[in-house]
Amino acid sequence: MMHYLLIAKEGSVQFSHYFTHTTPAQRPATEARVIARCSAAHKEACHFLEDGTHTLVFRWFGPCMFVVAADLAENELMVYEFLSLYVSALHKYFGKFSEKHILLNLERLHMVLEEMVVGGELLEPSIRNALSPIQMLDAITSR
Repeated sequence: MMHYLLIAKEGSVQFSHYFTHTTPAQRPATEARVIARCSAAHKEACHFLEDGTHTLVFRWFGPCMFVVAADLAENELMVYEFLSLYVSALHKYFGKFSEKHILLNLERLHMVLEEMVVGGELLEPSIRNALSPIQMLDAITSR
C-alpha cells in the first residue's frame, strides 16, 4: 500500500498527495525529512530507502524528484515503475509535462493520481482509462 506521493524540486515540496491519514501538523516535518533523505541517497545512486515502517521509493524526472512512501511489504519495483506510469500519464495529458504544470495545475495532478490509485493501491494502470474522465470534464467545462 502506498501512503503518500511527494513531488519536490530543489529540496522544496511542490506537490503532495496522501492516501492514508496524516495530520496536517505532521506533514511538513515528514516531508522535509523524506526529501532530505532521498536527496542524500540520490548521490549514492540509491532509489529505495527504509524509513521506519515505510519504504521510500524515489525517481528523478528532469529537475523534479517524485517520492512514494509504501509499506515494507509492497513491491518496490512496482512502485518505481508506477512513478514512470504517472509521469507518462501527465505527459500525455499536458503535452510536454514540466515543473510549471505542477505549480499551475495542482488539481489536475490530484485528479490523474486519484484515477490511478485508490486507497493507496494502484487500480488503473491504463493511461487512457485514467485520463478519460478528466478529458471528459475538460470537454464539458470548455463549452
